[in-house]
Amino acid sequence: MRTKQKWALTLLTALGAMSCGDSQPVDTYQSFIDGTRLDAKFQPTAGCGPLDKDGKPSTLKCYQYSKGWFNGVELSFHNLALTTPKDQLVKTSTATGVSYDFPEGCAIGKPFDQRTDTYPEDIQYSVFDTLPLSSSAIPLVRVKGWTGVSSFTCNAIKNDQSLKDGVFGGGEAEGESYAVRAIIDPTFAYARPNDTAPLTQFTYGWYRSLLLAYLDGGPVPVDGNGNVKTMDGLWLKPTSSSAKPTDLNARLVFQARPGEANWSPVVRLREVTANTTFKSLCYTEPCPEDAFNMASTPVTYTGVLFLGPVLPAVPAP
Repeated sequence: MRTKQKWALTLLTALGAMSCGDSQPVDTYQSFIDGTRLDAKFQPTAGCGPLDKDGKPSTLKCYQYSKGWFNGVELSFHNLALTTPKDQLVKTSTATGVSYDFPEGCAIGKPFDQRTDTYPEDIQYSVFDTLPLSSSAIPLVRVKGWTGVSSFTCNAIKNDQSLKDGVFGGGEAEGESYAVRAIIDPTFAYARPNDTAPLTQFTYGWYRSLLLAYLDGGPVPVDGNGNVKTMDGLWLKPTSSSAKPTDLNARLVFQARPGEANWSPVVRLREVTANTTFKSLCYTEPCPEDAFNMASTPVTYTGVLFLGPVLPAVPAP
């Protein structure tokens, strides 16, 4: 039996979803998420701009790119959350959040006018059922499809509770997949160090009728035992004890590039204090001079690293 509070929430959701004078339900837009409540690893970092006249770091915040070596090619990427599970397996059960996609599309509404409109009506954003507020949150989500709602105007749906309460009808499609989708503060998504630095590649989404942005690392392969397929990564650790593999200047070498057979945005990361000129990982001897020998060189397990969008390498600002 539902509690009085849940009945009240359901009633408010249903009433709020009805746009005045509209024949179709529309979840009422409620502004942006409060990005300051996200766990620290999903918030922008300071020091994005050039040094000031006194030589002090800039206070400008943004989501910065790192650079790493992906099977011999240097690429830029967003260096996301690092976790340290007890073993080196990542179970699909660790993905507690759900992101609803709409594979059948939506009805295109009026053209977007940035002067008066708060969101476009030519695409339906994904709808999330949770935000990464705790330090244990990871950017791995279960992706589910919701079908039977293609007749509604794009972005009329903004709240997973509206879906579950039947406001829009339809239902969950069979099956689910997994993806790296790191929710970030949408008010900083466009911030960048200078005019030559690339804009952060992000996608918009919804949570309880609040607009959010997320870094899309893409789909994650899964094996038949419910384990996330990972790829190898190696952190060439400096002697500094304060260094972390999530530092912007961390030297990271990955097993594969996006699109290759061994690629995964979830990385089983190891570390070694070694030559910093390595550009790839080697598993069969003899190894090239610029490849690290993973077959015979001892390394230390560090944890699991999640990668955001990967782009061609960009120059430092």
